[in-house]
Amino acid sequence: MNQNLQLCLLGDQTAARFVPCLSFSLEREIYTPFESVTAEFLSNGSDFSDISQLAVYRDQQQIFFGLADSVQQYHKNHASFIRITSRGFTSLLTQNELEAGLHSNLTISSLMTDFYQFPHITYENFSGTGYIFVKSGNTMWDGVVSFGYKLTGHYPYIQHNHICLSPPQNSTPVIFSENQVLEYGSCLDTTKLISHYHMEDINGNPDSYSQENQAASAFDIVRHKQIPFDRSFLHDPDDALTFRNLYSCRGCKAEYLVYSGFQDELLGQKFSFGDFIQNQTICRVRTTFGSNGFRTKLWCYHDGFYP
Repeated sequence: MNQNLQLCLLGDQTAARFVPCLSFSLEREIYTPFESVTAEFLSNGSDFSDISQLAVYRDQQQIFFGLADSVQQYHKNHASFIRITSRGFTSLLTQNELEAGLHSNLTISSLMTDFYQFPHITYENFSGTGYIFVKSGNTMWDGVVSFGYKLTGHYPYIQHNHICLSPPQNSTPVIFSENQVLEYGSCLDTTKLISHYHMEDINGNPDSYSQENQAASAFDIVRHKQIPFDRSFLHDPDDALTFRNLYSCRGCKAEYLVYSGFQDELLGQKFSFGDFIQNQTICRVRTTFGSNGFRTKLWCYHDGFYP
């Protein structure tokens, strides 16, 4: 067993405890506002009932830090084990609602500090100013998405517990050779595609704005959505439909590869594999760890935000 993968367990009443990891899975996805982990270790009969946070280290480098969502103890083959499921601290952005109404003259700093204080969450130093209109039930992450999209035309994403507003930049890609790759392929998912959006105007007149999604129509998909006027796009009502069409295309086409190992690939980084994947953006990462070491699957998307 590779003892270089360590779990750091933090509790309310106890000091940090490091234990060797027996098995581990990590998921990162570019439209999901948090990383998620499941990890197991041998408990040796110790009490871990107060675990509240989990950090994961590989070769003394932190690759994950989040809240312990669930902790399960089980017994098997005369041994005791603990299984922890955890999500990064940015998951808190989906669990806190904003006050409804118009919030203007916002910066990313004021958005992230004026409403609530979140631990361990950082954000891109972005100088733009904008507004958000919050509907009842909208979360902090909805606010971040609305703010970010209007300023950059892009969907925000997460690297560890850091919010990225700008589109991924060109960088030196991680290059994979044929002797590294165990499997590669492509996939298609049309289940989220919406073919037409129809929106009222500010006075409630139906179908005042409409837009067709060519990506859906190309598959002969007929899915119409009727929505009320979106005050988040007072400056450009048509853009409310453009945003929804782009988001409905998320992850609809993808290429992937699988290899043995893990390089802590982050969302937004670039990777290449021969002629099959050339300098594409990493949009999803899934890695597992067990008795045979690490195995990682990387995806690049081809959709509205990642052509």
